[in-house]
Amino acid sequence: MINKKILDGIDEISIDTGIYIKYFQEEENDLKKNLRKFLFHEKSNVRLYGHYLLKTEIYYILCRSLGREQAEENIKEIEEFINFIDSGFLYQIAGQIKCEYPIALPDCYSIAVGLLHSCPILFLKEEELSDEIINKIKENYNVDIYIIS
Repeated sequence: MINKKILDGIDEISIDTGIYIKYFQEEENDLKKNLRKFLFHEKSNVRLYGHYLLKTEIYYILCRSLGREQAEENIKEIEEFINFIDSGFLYQIAGQIKCEYPIALPDCYSIAVGLLHSCPILFLKEEELSDEIINKIKENYNVDIYIIS
């Protein structure tokens, strides 16, 4: 879970798609409460970074589950607090990670954002992001990756 301990001393962070999708689900959940408490509010001092594949994933997943209109509204909402990094700055780093590890390309881009900004990356638990792969990426790229529930 996102907590003050993870965010202590952090002023920038990269958050992967799964976290945003869970945030926009209709039902209330602990993750949504913690995101509002620690990150998604006007007084937060933490800058959020993302990439355009993240924006695309959020849009199409929400469009399928909630409809086009709601997906558009949610995208407008996140555009207010996420700094989107152009893929031109990320393709080589993300491509190198994808070359080395069997993980989804958008996950590689989220890690590349973290590397570019020297900030931690938050993911929801995913099958392909095994502890072994995460530990290898952390070691090889000197990046902080947190898997939250």
